[in-house]
Amino acid sequence: MIEKKHDASYILSKKNIFFIILAFAIVSFFYFLPEQSGLSHAGQIMIGILLMGAVLWITEPIPLAVTGLLIMIMQPLLGVVSAQEVFASFGSQAVFFLIGAFIIAGAIEKHGLHKRFALRLLSYFKNNPRFFTLGVMISCALLSFIIPEHAVAALFLPIVISILIAVKVIPKQSNFGKSSVLAVAFGCSIGSLGTLVGGARNPLTIGFLSSLDPPITISFFSWMIYAMPVVFLSLPLVWIVLQLVFPVEKIDISEAKKEIEKQVREAGNMNKQEYKVLFVLILTVCLWLFFSSPEYLGLAVIAIVGSILLFFMGCISWKDVEERVPWGIILLYGGAITLGIGMQKTGAGSWLARQLFQNIGANPYLVIFLLIVFTVLLTNSMSNVGAVAILLPFGLAIAGEIPGISSLFASMLIALSGGLAFMLIIATPGNAITYSSGFYSTRDLFKAGSIASGIGILVIFLVAIFYWRGVLGL
Repeated sequence: MIEKKHDASYILSKKNIFFIILAFAIVSFFYFLPEQSGLSHAGQIMIGILLMGAVLWITEPIPLAVTGLLIMIMQPLLGVVSAQEVFASFGSQAVFFLIGAFIIAGAIEKHGLHKRFALRLLSYFKNNPRFFTLGVMISCALLSFIIPEHAVAALFLPIVISILIAVKVIPKQSNFGKSSVLAVAFGCSIGSLGTLVGGARNPLTIGFLSSLDPPITISFFSWMIYAMPVVFLSLPLVWIVLQLVFPVEKIDISEAKKEIEKQVREAGNMNKQEYKVLFVLILTVCLWLFFSSPEYLGLAVIAIVGSILLFFMGCISWKDVEERVPWGIILLYGGAITLGIGMQKTGAGSWLARQLFQNIGANPYLVIFLLIVFTVLLTNSMSNVGAVAILLPFGLAIAGEIPGISSLFASMLIALSGGLAFMLIIATPGNAITYSSGFYSTRDLFKAGSIASGIGILVIFLVAIFYWRGVLGL
């Protein structure tokens, strides 16, 4: 990563310089490569830009957001897509949906409303150590429906640690400690699949689909219809994995009960500002559920209306927004959308899909399974959003080459598989945040996470085959 000097300036390590040079060398190679059969010169350059983005997003020698900006400017610089087209695609309504959702989440965080929800939910699972870990997973998943998963992990970790300290568990030795902290990471990841708010890769996917010709639009409620079965099946199964991999030792849960009850009492009654934020949240979610389709208001308009209401009601200031909204994700997201559009317009995605399926065949079930597995492996080695951004152009190309797989079907496979980042610390902020607690090792995470990933792959595959295709007719 980027090394930091004591004077707060930054220098690049030799390893990072190597990866930057490698990334630009790849683009140069494809720029000067003789034109390939069935692929335009612009398409070749887009493949080079795609691989450049993959190298930089996986190795992170520069911030992820800067890579997003680089992807945007490389296209007009190399004559692939005009600057007007590139920057117009950055104005996707999904970008503004994400901004509005982050502002609403910032208000919830500022006034501690999410902590109140968390403590109330945990109070229902305080009588048994095994069901406590289930309660942690369910609570994290539910909160990830309305605020981003990394924010939920950052909130829940100190609450869970305070309870573990009260119970006097020993970090890295107690299975109860391991399963409780991992329940935070896994619950957030699974819950983030359920709605468009949980993870930035979800609105990224609808942004890709809305940029197609003709566009495919997905409402907030439609996303939930597609994704919730995966959430409801994965939560109990992954919880069982934690219980089997880390059998909970005998724990006196009475101290944990006291700690939860103490924190609930300290939270006190809701104040006026909390009620205002709750009102805006409920209003926004209701509008998303019933009026987010294009013939009504649309996702972005509702998100921005909700965020502006918070300013009118004095619940949040612009300084709060500057501190709490992850602007880097917005820039990464914009670069990812332009990458997908460039791959589609130049025909690079379709060409790559054809080369791939010459080798593995066109069996739709095999293609579906391999797409899920490859996405899970990639998302465990880099940013979720980056992994989904790289693979969505492939998914759209696959939809054009394999009978029985639509653009929506392929995109949903990639988006949901991109959330199954259970195995490595670097895979998702939730893993990194919980690992910092010191209650589990990287080996513990990989042991439980690899099994959880296998279950997630199976769940998405079965939901895709029997529910999306069989029931919904995708």
